[in-house]
Amino acid sequence: MRRIRTIAAVARKEFIKMVRYPTWVIQMLIWPLIFPLLYILSAHGFAGPDKSGLELFKAATGTENYAGFIVVGIMAWMWVNITMWSFGSYLREEQMLGTLESNWLCPINRFDFLIGASLVSALQGLFIAVVSMLEYRFIYGIHFDGNVFLWLLMFLVTVPAVYGMGMLFSGVVLWLKEINAVVNLVRGTMMVLCGITFPTAIMPGWMQILSKALPFTFGLQAARTVMVKGGTLKNASGDIFMCLAEGILLLFLGRIVFDRIEKKVKISGSLERF
Repeated sequence: MRRIRTIAAVARKEFIKMVRYPTWVIQMLIWPLIFPLLYILSAHGFAGPDKSGLELFKAATGTENYAGFIVVGIMAWMWVNITMWSFGSYLREEQMLGTLESNWLCPINRFDFLIGASLVSALQGLFIAVVSMLEYRFIYGIHFDGNVFLWLLMFLVTVPAVYGMGMLFSGVVLWLKEINAVVNLVRGTMMVLCGITFPTAIMPGWMQILSKALPFTFGLQAARTVMVKGGTLKNASGDIFMCLAEGILLLFLGRIVFDRIEKKVKISGSLERF
């Protein structure tokens, strides 16, 4: 019960801050429209005047709907990106405000701070997913297959991986203090290896091996199977299983790394440094 109260208190604080400064809504409305546009226009040009290039795309992906293929990847990437930034920036902001050390002295589970903050980022992620689908459907004219429950499930299967990655970033904040460079490096790597805007089948063999070590690759494949290719839950079950399996491993790894780094900074007395 105490843990629930802690999580609720942190989530409430972050929610109050979110609604107090609502300008983030503007970028959430604009990003989904602008971000995939360059990739969609490039794909349209590479398809050629007679659209013969779509045959090669279909051979690699199983669909000619390149716009849907791209925007599903963009939506997933934005959700992961928001959560990664929130995990890392939460502890960093507490450091800059001078409240991290006093909070760490409280007799509560440190992990509850991260859970509470992540609930608000999950709400933002849900908001941007809904906005993105509406904008892509009615402005870009992109049609998604399946139903809303399957769409939601495709995003939920990535939660363990996202939270695991977030805990790794939180540990880095406690250790190195500054997280921006690390987040930029990781999200850039993810855009390449996970096939956010292109099929991983076209990458060299060694890069495909690396991509399969990331749970987000399988999460994207599952989402595209259901939302773009018109597949069923059974068709995507293999990718869902791999995404969950690797995500749970990443979750445990993130928790272990976070606990180890927390002990290290407490012993060295560097928690309050920034």
